[in-house]
Amino acid sequence: MPQTSISLPEIDQVRVTVIMDNFIDILMAGTEIAQRFPLTENWADKLLPLAEHGFSALIQVKNGDKSGTVVFDTGVSRRGILNNIDALQIDLQRVQAIVLSHGHPDHAMGLPGLVDRLGARGLPLILHPDAFLERKIVLPNGTTLMLPAPKLKDYRHETIEIIEEVGPSMLVDNMILVSGEVARTSEFEKGFPGHQAKKQDLWEPDPLILDDQCAIMNVRGKGLVIVTGCGHSGIINIIRHAQALTGVQTIYAVVGGFHLTGALFVPIIAPTIAALEQIKPRFVMPGHCTGWQATHQIARAMPEAFIPNAVGTTLAL
Repeated sequence: MPQTSISLPEIDQVRVTVIMDNFIDILMAGTEIAQRFPLTENWADKLLPLAEHGFSALIQVKNGDKSGTVVFDTGVSRRGILNNIDALQIDLQRVQAIVLSHGHPDHAMGLPGLVDRLGARGLPLILHPDAFLERKIVLPNGTTLMLPAPKLKDYRHETIEIIEEVGPSMLVDNMILVSGEVARTSEFEKGFPGHQAKKQDLWEPDPLILDDQCAIMNVRGKGLVIVTGCGHSGIINIIRHAQALTGVQTIYAVVGGFHLTGALFVPIIAPTIAALEQIKPRFVMPGHCTGWQATHQIARAMPEAFIPNAVGTTLAL
């Protein structure tokens, strides 16, 4: 666990807009908290957002007269993220930084398109050094899935300032905390069996995926808002790490991938939900790689907290 707490100031507002995720439903009903993609009379003639297997979110924060905007993850393709940026009418001129939760392609391969669209602005790109590792997954049946990583050389120019950081980072007037490596403290979240990384030209086990990190905000009088990409660290480890980093115990909202999909992770769905019920977040919006089974079980166990996820949803917190 972190040895010392980071003072994360309370802020007035957080807005998290899902730019890309695995699921879309443009007819999904909204609420005061969960605002959905706006439909108009001529909606069929509009550019509509699309869903892909990946994740990207726009995080907007405000405190008094200060505001900040960060893109957290970039989805799996140039086409996908640029289509959705246009469909959601996102003003990229307001973006002050890009954060990669980790280096897997479904979170990083939209980055070249985003960088091209942003132009030569020298924006910081915050990631863990391991995000550049070449990786693969060897499934129990022997099937190998290659995981191409972002290429360091593609971003060593004037358009991006790469910040490789193992520990925590503070962004936009200290309103957003990027966690850095997450401490692994739960008894049941043991990583991704079969996941490997290439280091010094040799493939070796890499179950922990140490570059996995989250974004953390502290809403005044409400508690922490946590945005996670895949949640390879384990969503309970992530929440506990955020609490330990900040010294804030109340969890207002948890948004993003909880990585509970697939047969390998079915055994930890029940203990994950049990721990979530003890933590008592006010809102939970699982998406991306959480998986159908886990998402439905979370919805049943925590009906007052659960918010269904969809591309184009904005959580106003």
